[in-house]
Amino acid sequence: MKLIVNADDFGYSQSVSTGIIRAHRDGIVTATTLMTNAPHTGGAAKLARATPLLDVGVHLVLTFDRPLADVERVPTLVDKDGRFFRPIELLARDIDRQEALIEYRAQYRKARELIGRDPTHIDSHHWVHDHPALEWAIGELARETGAAARIHSDEQRDRLRARGVRTPDRFVREFQHEGKVGVDSLLALLERIATKQGVTELMCHPGEPDEALAKRSGYARERATELATLIDPRVRAKVKDLGISLATFADL
Repeated sequence: MKLIVNADDFGYSQSVSTGIIRAHRDGIVTATTLMTNAPHTGGAAKLARATPLLDVGVHLVLTFDRPLADVERVPTLVDKDGRFFRPIELLARDIDRQEALIEYRAQYRKARELIGRDPTHIDSHHWVHDHPALEWAIGELARETGAAARIHSDEQRDRLRARGVRTPDRFVREFQHEGKVGVDSLLALLERIATKQGVTELMCHPGEPDEALAKRSGYARERATELATLIDPRVRAKVKDLGISLATFADL
């Protein structure tokens, strides 16, 4: 079977960006998705251009900071100050799917300009494209660009594929949160993945240790644990022993 190890949040901070590059260079990460409105977006893009074997997509953001599109074009996505809502607030709203597509297009265009090549895949920050309007928008962007899309369930996979969108066969999100990102947990997860056919996407969130990030993010210290796990020699050895082929979205 083939395994895409995809790191979210490229560009969220310098420590996250450099951690993702290290997890690719020294570990099993094969792909990442770039945030286009984050503090280290520009720095991450430079790292991407210097790392041609890293498969780079777009981490579409509707729940952090501000849109790239004119706020007057996306009124259902922003608050009175022109900022995106928090996930729970966004998902409770009546979202205009065309507005979401406008913003998604803007973020994809910026990513393409920054990294100097077409992003190969797309997914959503905080996994919000379970919302029907956002699933439609991410599918439409995938159809327009040819990018592959992350799926959160078999049902979503089937709906997106029916629209002509390329997707992995399955998505694994269990490698996250305290107590689930150590070496033993990942080795056990790899054993379960190895029994599946086709292409699996494993989501991860590695990052270098960063005390400043820990003060403003609810998921910070775990990133360093993820990084240490993803570069652990026992993990790469297990991938080889199980006959897992590390892949990118080009393999879909």
